[in-house]
Amino acid sequence: MSGYKNFAVVGAGTTGSFIIRQLLKDKSAGIVNSVVVLTREGSKTTVDGDAKLIPVDYSNKESIKKALIGVDVVISTIASSVLHLQAGIADAAKEAGVKLFVPSEFGGQTEGATEGFFGAKANIQTQLKGLGLPYTLFYTGGFADFLWKPAFGLDVTSGKVTVGGDGNTQNSYTSRDDIARYVSYILTQLPAEQLNNRSFTMVGDIKSFNEIFKEYEAKTGKKLEVTYVPVSELDARLATNPGDGFAFLHKLWTSGPAPQKENDNHLYPDWNPSSLLDNLPVA
Repeated sequence: MSGYKNFAVVGAGTTGSFIIRQLLKDKSAGIVNSVVVLTREGSKTTVDGDAKLIPVDYSNKESIKKALIGVDVVISTIASSVLHLQAGIADAAKEAGVKLFVPSEFGGQTEGATEGFFGAKANIQTQLKGLGLPYTLFYTGGFADFLWKPAFGLDVTSGKVTVGGDGNTQNSYTSRDDIARYVSYILTQLPAEQLNNRSFTMVGDIKSFNEIFKEYEAKTGKKLEVTYVPVSELDARLATNPGDGFAFLHKLWTSGPAPQKENDNHLYPDWNPSSLLDNLPVA
């Protein structure tokens, strides 16, 4: 058997909408047979294209199980705030006969993590092993097309940006379009035995903030005013407010895992992902 053809995507937001769109492109091309999208009951989610949209009660296993009958692969893209819902979804998926579960990773590596946000992601891996439900993990680094926001201090179009540390730490980034293409390709083209209980690391680009700011200035001729926030200040902010998104991300980018120079890009020979500079907005 070469690849899977029947998919369910849980969530249609920040990451899920891109994956759904790519799966539907592949459905039009005859590569994918069916795409089901699970959303929370009462949500106003809409999906363009030939996908079956099914509202479910995530607290009701039978509701989820019914929606997953006939599905080969569940791709979870639920938000970090509701990662705990994956436990019930995985249990229902196993009973529905799902062959592969893709948990909501799409970031840095989490295998072996025991604490915090990454630990919460790693917990589902342990549960899936206990269920005997094969899983595939996709590691992407940061979202190359999602960083450039005032909330993250990275609104380059304003001419002023703020970064944690000294701005010299390199990190990995991949755009969501490229993530979606890679995920769909791997799941539809590789045989099941190459997917089961395995992680795949994709890298669109590797840059430090100082490097990308320099590239941006050269491209636009616009000088950026950069403010650097000491790591000690980031730590203090997180101690006061663990939900401080700016401090969390910039601390992670400053002291997180090394960029994935060893990766699995070669498994998709025609991937050719966009660079970080390609994804910067230009005023």
